[in-house]
Amino acid sequence: NVSWKALIYTSGIFAIGHILTVPHPARLAVFFPSLLFGWMRSATGSIFSAVLFHATCNLFAHVAFKFYG
Repeated sequence: NVSWKALIYTSGIFAIGHILTVPHPARLAVFFPSLLFGWMRSATGSIFSAVLFHATCNLFAHVAFKFYG
């Protein structure tokens, strides 16, 4: 089991890493999907659901930007 405290700290570090690579405040938004992916891993005991959901979101974003962007 993964504690909420660990998920929050890990997601915070993940967000800080993103803003250090591209210094823009919007990069901190990865904090929230990171919480979701961590919760999914904790709930299922596997990273498969989080990986599948992440890939689906990336595909959706790619299609949306291609046709509507």
